[in-house]
Amino acid sequence: MFSKRMLLTVLAAGVVLLAIGIKPAHAGFLTQQAAPPDQGITAAAGPHLSGEIVISALDNEEYLPAVAYNWKHREYLVVWHTKWTIGTRDIRAARISEQGQVLSTFTVYEHATKDSAQPAVDYDPVNDRYLVVWVFDASGNGSDWDLYGRFIPWNGPSASLTAFAISTWGTHQWNPRVAYGRAVEEFLVVWANQYQALTPPMYISGRRVKADGSGFPGGSSDLTISHTTQNRVNPDVTYNLARNEYLVVYDNALDIFGIRLTGNLGHNFGGEFGIAGWPATEIRPAVAACKGADQYLVAWQSDQSASNDAIYARFIGGDGTLAGVHKIGDTTAPDREADVACNQAGQQYLVAWQTMYVSAKYGIMGRLVHPDETMDAGFVIVDASWVAGRTNPVVAGGYTNYLVAWEHERDGTLYQDIHGRLITPYKVFLPLVIK
Repeated sequence: MFSKRMLLTVLAAGVVLLAIGIKPAHAGFLTQQAAPPDQGITAAAGPHLSGEIVISALDNEEYLPAVAYNWKHREYLVVWHTKWTIGTRDIRAARISEQGQVLSTFTVYEHATKDSAQPAVDYDPVNDRYLVVWVFDASGNGSDWDLYGRFIPWNGPSASLTAFAISTWGTHQWNPRVAYGRAVEEFLVVWANQYQALTPPMYISGRRVKADGSGFPGGSSDLTISHTTQNRVNPDVTYNLARNEYLVVYDNALDIFGIRLTGNLGHNFGGEFGIAGWPATEIRPAVAACKGADQYLVAWQSDQSASNDAIYARFIGGDGTLAGVHKIGDTTAPDREADVACNQAGQQYLVAWQTMYVSAKYGIMGRLVHPDETMDAGFVIVDASWVAGRTNPVVAGGYTNYLVAWEHERDGTLYQDIHGRLITPYKVFLPLVIK
């Protein structure tokens, strides 16, 4: 509850903001500055936003959510890592219905003394389960970070499905991402490798994991995806069912690159190619495939100055043809940490990102983007509060809506939770389900 003094302070701040032309959305919150107009905006009604979903609110710090959609059971799985007071982290998950109910929460992996972090997840409809991957402090002292995974049945953990090693190279493994290849019934896991001396270059590797749990196609070797002599970081991966292909994207702390791989990784279509290489620093790419359009959308953060980052995106045809580049979000404050997903019909993208408010705290914005390169107007997914931010949004696309999840600082505390919200577009595309 507000004290009288706090309430008077908020009301007084609201009067000042109104006097300088900034409207408070309601007591304690700030309205996001409008993004500048962009060519290709469609005159569409705004999407419907559900109420805010409290996915997890343990009395500790919870970070780095990832999310996947389960189209057989019409629900989402959100995973994240939780930091405990003893200093170690574990991997947790929550099932969220397509109506926004938290169906169950559970632990994916924990160790009494060793750290686990940076989870990623995707869904396999054939075996009706997920693969969750994460990095694990194998040495217990931070000197050797490896990559592990665990299959999780659609309705929660099974004691018979335990964690297994995906990569135990002498390098550190960081920032894993995973995509399910439907036609070949396997997952492709990608990550960044860093030498234990903690010096560049870092490079991107990948490994195929058979979805039935029978091992690794191609034996025990990891796949080197990018240069090993030039720095490559921040990977993401998606799968295009229309062609049985993956697109892996990453940056070199300056520009955005990609590589197309066939489903069985037998061909790489000419190797690495440039996606964004302008004078500004282009970093932290995210990628999604819309199978209905046989197309990819890559979104990234463009550091145009120390205090004015923007979100851009580029369309790429299923055959690798580079298409239009579009400004997705650009306020006069930092816009960062974009994520993107396509809906199950394969005909519409949602881009979400964090943007800084005048309170110096972040809120979350979104924008629906269409394969014909038109876009609806940007909209606020969740405001920043006066004292707490909402950061690192992630997106998954369902039948009729999208789930956006984020890190949610709990106002007035040192705790950080995981929250989410369902986004339902004004126009719903029903998918052709391939079983």
